[in-house]
Amino acid sequence: MRIMKHLLRSYRFNLIISGRRWMSKKYTDTLNLPKTTFPSSMKGNQVPLREEAIQESAEFQSLYGWQREHNTGPEFILHDGPPYANGAPHVGHALNKILKDIINRYKVMRWYKVHYQPGWDCHGLPIELKALQTEKESFKQMDPVQIRIKAHKFAERAIRKQKESFKRWGVMADWDNCYHTFDKQYEAKQIETFFKLYEKGYVYKDYMPVYWSPSSRTALAEAELEYNTEHVSKAIYVKFSINHLPEELCSYTRSDDKIWAIIWTTTPWTLPSNQAVCYGPNVQYCLARCSNTQEVFLIATEGLQVIAALQKTEFETLCTFQGDILSSTKYRHPTLSLTDLPFLPGHHVTAGKGTGLAHVAGAHGHDDFKVINQHKIKAVCIVNEEGEFTEEAGDDLAGKSVLGEGNQTVIDMLRDRIVHHEEFVHSYPYDWRTKKPVIILASKQWFINTERIKTEALESLKHVTVRPMSLEHSLTTLLQARPYWCISRQRVWGVPIPVFYNTQTGQPLITQHTIEHIRDLVEQHGTSCWWTLPIEELLPASVLIKSGLDPDVDYSKGEDILDIWFDSGVSWAAVLGGKQADLYLEGVDQFRGWFQSSLLTSIAVNGTSPYKSLLVHGFVMDESGKKMSKSLGNVIDPQQVINGGKNLDKEAAYGVDILRWWAASCHNDTQVLIGRAILDRTKETIFKIRKSLRYLLGNLSEFSTEDILPYEDLLPQDQYMLHLLNDYCSQVTRSYDEMQFGKVLHSTEKFINTHVSGFYSNIVKDRLYCSEKYGSARLSSQTTQFYILSAISKVISPIMPHLGEEVQTHHPCFQQGDPSIFKTGWLHTDKSWHNKEVADVFHIVLGIRDSYHEIIGQEQPVLFDVVVCAQGDIFKKLQTLQQEQTSCSSPLNEVLQCSWTSLLENPPAVLPDESQTLHGTTNVSMQDGSTSVGHFTLVVMPAESFRCERCRRYLAEKSNEPCQNCLEVMAGDWAVT
Repeated sequence: MRIMKHLLRSYRFNLIISGRRWMSKKYTDTLNLPKTTFPSSMKGNQVPLREEAIQESAEFQSLYGWQREHNTGPEFILHDGPPYANGAPHVGHALNKILKDIINRYKVMRWYKVHYQPGWDCHGLPIELKALQTEKESFKQMDPVQIRIKAHKFAERAIRKQKESFKRWGVMADWDNCYHTFDKQYEAKQIETFFKLYEKGYVYKDYMPVYWSPSSRTALAEAELEYNTEHVSKAIYVKFSINHLPEELCSYTRSDDKIWAIIWTTTPWTLPSNQAVCYGPNVQYCLARCSNTQEVFLIATEGLQVIAALQKTEFETLCTFQGDILSSTKYRHPTLSLTDLPFLPGHHVTAGKGTGLAHVAGAHGHDDFKVINQHKIKAVCIVNEEGEFTEEAGDDLAGKSVLGEGNQTVIDMLRDRIVHHEEFVHSYPYDWRTKKPVIILASKQWFINTERIKTEALESLKHVTVRPMSLEHSLTTLLQARPYWCISRQRVWGVPIPVFYNTQTGQPLITQHTIEHIRDLVEQHGTSCWWTLPIEELLPASVLIKSGLDPDVDYSKGEDILDIWFDSGVSWAAVLGGKQADLYLEGVDQFRGWFQSSLLTSIAVNGTSPYKSLLVHGFVMDESGKKMSKSLGNVIDPQQVINGGKNLDKEAAYGVDILRWWAASCHNDTQVLIGRAILDRTKETIFKIRKSLRYLLGNLSEFSTEDILPYEDLLPQDQYMLHLLNDYCSQVTRSYDEMQFGKVLHSTEKFINTHVSGFYSNIVKDRLYCSEKYGSARLSSQTTQFYILSAISKVISPIMPHLGEEVQTHHPCFQQGDPSIFKTGWLHTDKSWHNKEVADVFHIVLGIRDSYHEIIGQEQPVLFDVVVCAQGDIFKKLQTLQQEQTSCSSPLNEVLQCSWTSLLENPPAVLPDESQTLHGTTNVSMQDGSTSVGHFTLVVMPAESFRCERCRRYLAEKSNEPCQNCLEVMAGDWAVT
């Protein structure tokens, strides 16, 4: 018995350890070493050059057309939200376009017929401002047609540049059939959709407060604002003189008391437009006498101590009461002291902010307007479109900017009534393009009545899947808070609102006949015809007659254009023809923008949501979490990421696939961070994956599909590896279906690092390199590795298509000219791979393996012989991996990686001095589904044989000679030769 020989030969252990020598090269040619031309890495600018070559050889640009023609599955529509054609491509574009491409490529591999038509948002203020940056003339002095020509050319240049970048990023799309919101057919469909909304009563014109940008001279939608959290306002506490108190409160004051309502405001410039004071009906108020001046203040009870602290005085509370008592209170206008004005209830007024009393300027506040409208008070506006006071404001204010000199003048006018003034830092809306403050200004605008659409829209969202789930209520919340949508803009680069006005009455004219005529003109000339054609052609007498109107009445054309969110918001009609998209995928900011405008217009026209699901990604920031800006020098240019900088040693060329891995790994984060350190870590991760793929390719260098063994002929350890592979394939498929690409990458890293590199590749090297080249044992591993390589290369391909295609090119089973990996379908697995019986056995074996490694520490496993002792169920299960008592080639031996393995029911009676023993337990799964605790003993001793010069294992009977296994393999090869 081999165990007993250790007693006589254990003294040789030290000799074996110290006598390790480098393997003689004379046996190298007899080994089956890996062979492949697949590079593990590239340096300098080789990566982008290699990717460009792959794009050409794999025919990236023809894949979209191929799948539309050949794929037989259901149609999958990913509707592209149009990026602005207003500048160079940036990492935000990269994140968005790459995520869309990952989904589309995955769907192609699942045999879906993907519909993905890229588009651009070509109108609006952002492009107009960029196009006019080089002009000395102001917007008001330039001819509208000139502005439109410049804007059109600017947009075309931006589109060309962005499109080339999107292609370089490997984005598969219908590049020959992109859509643009300035296309004639798109504009015509937009006008048609506008009329459908108007015809149903959703569109109306009204005098209402809107966000107004003095710097852009146009109304803005909520989605066109950005909030500056560091804006500084001049806030004041100001006294409004009360000249009539409710009878219930008169008894608490004296006849000669000066009674003041205390108002807090951050917009003093709105005080000349004051029309009322709002109180909260359920807020508790008080009358309090100032100990210094004997004045009586009306204020919310919660705010009294604030005023006392600011004035450094004390107050005597005369009475407290609920706000609803104030309904009959009157006060004098703060700047027009002869005017008496009312106190009005306002449910938006709370005690926790300010003084509990809100000054109301109907022209300059949404809640203010709503309050005075309910009480039939007409909003008064004394501010013009330049953001300056008009003549109606009086000589002291006329012509002064409300955000500048005019604001200070108002403060000076009220100096005697100001209780306290301060600089107040708070969040304030800015024009997202000019980066300057906006104001709320009442003006005549065109609106969509979202209140009428809201209920149906909210109901439709119950059937829309939103990912990530943490954001599923975001659109609902924003929609609920939106009272109306201002769709008119006072610029020229856009689609005109197709309305005419009676020159005598000012009444708007929109009929089916006028719309059809304008639509036909737009289809022929584009919307520039609104500015280039005379009114007689835009509104001929024949159209007026068809509309039942007097052809002799004069009309003028409207000068407003449609909000660009309306432009893009009707893309479901102009691009998809009303089909419901399977997916809209954009940044989180589009909850306020495209997601919402698309939903509202589609619900209004079709009664259905334009999308079945939404996938939302975060904002891209630098790796420290800061917003990117040129001034900070932290802007990451995707082109530089791909191609590198001028000095490649300092600014490496990462290639596209690293950018794509980055996008896939972090898109669910609210803030998506990017920087050199992050990209370097990604590069290192991909390098490890490439090494594993190279190893697999090398082991399959002379393998063909004809060599694949049936599953039942595979060794147990190979069957176990397919069991793990089956689990991996199920996990990543589920993650792709749920659009959890970070999980795909995490599962892939774990599978490769833990199971492929950390486990399987280590245990099968001897079998691959040293066993018979075409023997069943080696073919069993090659078959397994063929399936592993196929699965990994397919899993990574939607995310890293260049790497996937590169693996395909070097794969020995696919000769040159064979199809793209995207034309080979998704993962192949077999239900037999899910082998719980094999998995249960390996659960035990891997526990024993861990115990073995615990004993030997950092030493090589091959330096030892191992005895595994177990009884009962454990012994029976282990016997499936080793039938003979002692073996150097059993599955059990291969997993443990020792030289010889003995499987016994009882430990040997006598053990060598150098041996170590460990007693362990493990859970054993039974056939009935139950588990029991099993015990095993592990005996580890120095290897008793000599080191084989060929396989490097301690199996040889004599020093400096191959072991018997290697001799037999070489003899077989010589016989064949």
